[in-house]
Amino acid sequence: MIPHRAPFLWIDRVEELEPGVRCVAVKFVDPADPIFVGHFPAKPILPGVCLIEAVAQTAGVMLGSVGEQGAGAGVALLAAVNRFKFLKTVTPGQDLRVETKKLTEIGKMACIEGTVWVGGEMVASGELSVVSA
Repeated sequence: MIPHRAPFLWIDRVEELEPGVRCVAVKFVDPADPIFVGHFPAKPILPGVCLIEAVAQTAGVMLGSVGEQGAGAGVALLAAVNRFKFLKTVTPGQDLRVETKKLTEIGKMACIEGTVWVGGEMVASGELSVVSA
C-alpha cells in the first residue's frame, strides 16, 4: 500500500485500518539493523526521525487506502513535522505500535496525529502534515 521497501520500510504490518480515518501498524526494531552500528555503538538507540517516518508511513497506508480499488490518490509525502515529542528511548528488540488519526484535510494536504507505543507506554507523539503527490 506504500512504495517503501527495505531498508527504509518502518512498518511491518497493519493491524487496524479505517480507510482515510485511522490506522494502527507495528514494527519490530531489529537489533541487526545497520543503523545501530553508528547510533550509538555503546548504547544503541533508534533515532527519533525513524519514529517520525514510521508515523508518516502508517499515515500513508491510512490515506492511501481510500479511493478507487483502495489505491488512493497517490503517494503521501511528508510536508511538515509539528509538535513532535520523544518521551522515551526506543532500543533494539522492542516492538513499536504506531497509531495515526486524520485530524483535518484541505485539498491534497492532511494533518495527522501520530503516537508510538512500546509495551503500553507512549514513547513519541505529535502531528505531521502530508500531501498527496
